[in-house]
Amino acid sequence: MKRLWSWTGVAFAAVYALTFVALYVDYVRRAGTWFADLPLTLVALPFTLVMRALNGGSFAFGGDMTGRVIAAGLSGSALAYLAGLITATIVRLLVRLALGTRAPQP
Repeated sequence: MKRLWSWTGVAFAAVYALTFVALYVDYVRRAGTWFADLPLTLVALPFTLVMRALNGGSFAFGGDMTGRVIAAGLSGSALAYLAGLITATIVRLLVRLALGTRAPQP
């Protein structure tokens, strides 16, 4: 379980969650206007594409669909955490390889 913990992943997930909340607040402020939920929809695109594939081709997403907005925020944060975990693991591996190939100190 320790290998699944990553500060980089936590940072990526927190940034994604804060961005998602800020865009939702922006949507609520501009609700009823043209393309009010476009930024929110673009940030939730990974969730929408996965749900569309699982649903068989059709899936609607909008800022007024509270359950879907919450699910999109959580799944996007989880995806951002995984991206941070993978990034930290690769960087850790590269540093370990670089330090292991150094010439020995006299």
